[in-house]
Amino acid sequence: MQKVRSERMHRSKLEICNEILWTLASNGPMKLTQLTTKVELSKTRLEKHMRLLKRRDLVERQRLGEGEIFYVATERGLKVLKIMGPIMEEARKIQVLQF
Repeated sequence: MQKVRSERMHRSKLEICNEILWTLASNGPMKLTQLTTKVELSKTRLEKHMRLLKRRDLVERQRLGEGEIFYVATERGLKVLKIMGPIMEEARKIQVLQF
């Protein structure tokens, strides 16, 4: 497995959760395997963050098609993303997240 870029290795939980929400909002329903590739996390780490997001009603599991499980951002998740997205972007600009 190829090593992930070093700046990706030191993301906070908040950054990872924000990226998961953004990815789901941008791409629509996604399988867990698709999401692992997009957010560059192992399945184990992604599942941990997904449990957190599900408990807070920010993402939900849906069975689509042949009963396959997909994940989607909830309405609450989209609202949080709308608020957090600009804040996270400004924090990146001034490198607050690097502390």
